[in-house]
Amino acid sequence: MQRQAKPNWRLKKTLARPVDFRLLEREDVRYLWVAYKKGLLADLGGPFSDPPNMTPDEFKVEFEVLITTMYHGAWAMLAKTGNEYKPVGAVFGFWSHPEPKYATFMNVANMVWFPWATARNRIESALNFFNTIRMQFPMVEYAREKDKRFFEVLARHGVMRRIGTSYNVYCGAPAAVFETRSPETRS
Repeated sequence: MQRQAKPNWRLKKTLARPVDFRLLEREDVRYLWVAYKKGLLADLGGPFSDPPNMTPDEFKVEFEVLITTMYHGAWAMLAKTGNEYKPVGAVFGFWSHPEPKYATFMNVANMVWFPWATARNRIESALNFFNTIRMQFPMVEYAREKDKRFFEVLARHGVMRRIGTSYNVYCGAPAAVFETRSPETRS
């Protein structure tokens, strides 16, 4: 029986294709609307977990209320298609303390991928986001079982590390806890 070679995860190689991220803008609501209609925003809770029957105007109002009241950070992840960058997903986060000046890290509340995002877009965009943002402040992610493998791949690139398991985050279901690695961490 032949052993499979262990994959060689290199950040520079994975990020060779152009990807970017920026703060979420009003024009991105149209992409989030598509995700909402496909049921991909259910994890955001509230009216987004109900069957998708809001009108575009209702959605826009509800989404703006959600972003301004629940999150301290919202970013669009972009991948280059043709000659332009197109959003492939969004990241929403909140500080570990209600007063940002006392917060030591930001929790990743949700990552939403748009229907057209490929597996490669997701890995490249998330790696670029976490690799860049970790230079500014640390982030922590509680990954459910279905998302654990995704974050393990990010960890193999040296951008994040698993720091344990939480048993009380998702209604008693265990969640793998990952944090971004500080730039000066070598091991």
